[in-house]
Amino acid sequence: MNISKPQVVQINWRGTSYVTGGWGKDTFLGSAQDIYWVLTDYISSFSKVRFYPTYKDLKQYKNYEDQTLSVTGRGNDLTLSVPGRGYDLTLYNNFLYYNCNNGGICKLNMNTNQVDRKTLPDQATRFSYSTSQYQYIDLEGDEYGLWVLYSKEDVRGNIVIGLLNETSLELISTWVTSVYKPRVTNAFMVCGAMYATRTINSREEEIFYMFDTNTSEERYLNIRFEKIFDNILSLSYNANDRKLYMYTEGFEALYDVNFKLLA
Repeated sequence: MNISKPQVVQINWRGTSYVTGGWGKDTFLGSAQDIYWVLTDYISSFSKVRFYPTYKDLKQYKNYEDQTLSVTGRGNDLTLSVPGRGYDLTLYNNFLYYNCNNGGICKLNMNTNQVDRKTLPDQATRFSYSTSQYQYIDLEGDEYGLWVLYSKEDVRGNIVIGLLNETSLELISTWVTSVYKPRVTNAFMVCGAMYATRTINSREEEIFYMFDTNTSEERYLNIRFEKIFDNILSLSYNANDRKLYMYTEGFEALYDVNFKLLA
């Protein structure tokens, strides 16, 4: 694997004071790739996500739609907010999956704006990534499916990889890694393998660890790439264009990912 130099797309629409957030496109393999989502909000929680119909609209901050995260109560006469927490969401097959503010996984139906919730068994709420708070759940999509990266108390903060049923949000399978989540800057999935990064310095990051769920084997790596700022708030891979989507201190950035066989 080789990571290109970063391509700075733009600063988020709220400006430099909003340093936390995430962005991306639909990660379901073969999905339409026109719509871009952008999250930027307060550090502890968020209640809406902005969507742009094209890349041009994203660049020009035009023709967007803000979707509020909510669920309608009994009789369709009561709307309750279902806010999220953390920044590693994923848009997968036209559903937005995110970390519910009070724990568990939330699933936003993009057509009805309704939110379903599912508790994640034994999920811990005190192990986050090293440079960002409240990243208790990291949701990722790749060529093989929908994934959740989280931790549990009984594995002492190590990252657990879970393959999710995208409809029911039930865990299909789980794998426990040997990497301690608070030592990781962020992580992403490619072809069923998790890649974890760590900070080298303010301008350089390293993919240092891989866990392959296909073989249950782990490997330590040394793949370095350039950063535009020190702190990475979210990092996700999209199998449709083979790019990494990074949100870093208020800026949206892209990386090309080139693959080669590991020796």
